[in-house]
Amino acid sequence: MLDTIRARYPGAVALRTTADLDKYETAIEKFAGGGSRRELTLTLFGIGIPADQIRLLASYPGRSLPAVCWE
Repeated sequence: MLDTIRARYPGAVALRTTADLDKYETAIEKFAGGGSRRELTLTLFGIGIPADQIRLLASYPGRSLPAVCWE
């Protein structure tokens, strides 16, 4: 299902649950506030965000991508 969402919304982060959405938003906010890149990366990998999107997000603290949740 996530592959279908990624294909339909290529510029968006595809997430499984609203809990993952909360984790995504929290990780972005912490990183923007001076949090570590390692913590950001671990959290985003943990919720299934692909490496290319993580690299993009880690390059610009405070930047987020639109998120789509299929729960």
